Amino acid sequence: MFILYIIFVVIPFLIFAYIIYKNVCKIINENKKRNEFFGYLNGDNKQYNLYENFTKKYEIEKYKYYLKVERGIQADYQTNILDDPNVDKYEIDKQNEQYLENILDQVYKDDKFLEDSEMNDPQKSWMRKLSNEDVVKLKVLLLKKAIYFLPVCNKIFQDKNKKGRLYNNYYMDDNMSKQLDGQCEEFLEEFNFILHEANCLSDKWGDTIISDAYRIYHHNKAKAEEEKKKKEELKNIRLLNYFTKMFLCNNIWFKKYIMCI
Repeated sequence: MFILYIIFVVIPFLIFAYIIYKNVCKIINENKKRNEFFGYLNGDNKQYNLYENFTKKYEIEKYKYYLKVERGIQADYQTNILDDPNVDKYEIDKQNEQYLENILDQVYKDDKFLEDSEMNDPQKSWMRKLSNEDVVKLKVLLLKKAIYFLPVCNKIFQDKNKKGRLYNNYYMDDNMSKQLDGQCEEFLEEFNFILHEANCLSDKWGDTIISDAYRIYHHNKAKAEEEKKKKEELKNIRLLNYFTKMFLCNNIWFKKYIMCI
């Protein structure tokens, strides 16, 4: 009797509950993908924030090294507030945000620095004057920037390649299409600039920096997905246990059966 009850009542209920759960997850994932697309287009998603904020740090650190080798100035800019890539959101308080903006404003108003940082002959770059220790530090920062840059850049160009489907699904209109084209041009310029700065720091590093960044990025991504999969499996087990407990504990017949054991 109990086995029949399990087969014809409990198991169908668990299957039904699991189907409902999977359908709800599917709807949530579809909405999430749609929101991610608009997020990338508007530049308000986590990955874009990681890239944008680290780029700020990189520009400030690069300017610090420029002042050191070109003007003999030892600047001590506090950029460590952007160090942690594992935070869900970069909620920088207003004081620190203003501090960064003030430094960046100083950087972008330094015409000589901007002129010396243009895409000219890498052999004549001011970066060639850096000590070996400073070159290594700046190379690490540039590699990190490339790692943050790749997933955002890939997503933008993937969306550009499937513009037709995005139109058909009402994901974008003409204005959004122009905005996407503009972002692609900006990211292509940034891509070329990363290669140029890599060559400034080390001969022919521009040939390999992107492949280096891809390798590290995919390693980190695979590790994160493995951890996410384990958490999802644990979540599903807990959910099934919850439904089972809820169903069995509220069944009077089953309670009586348990009491008779």
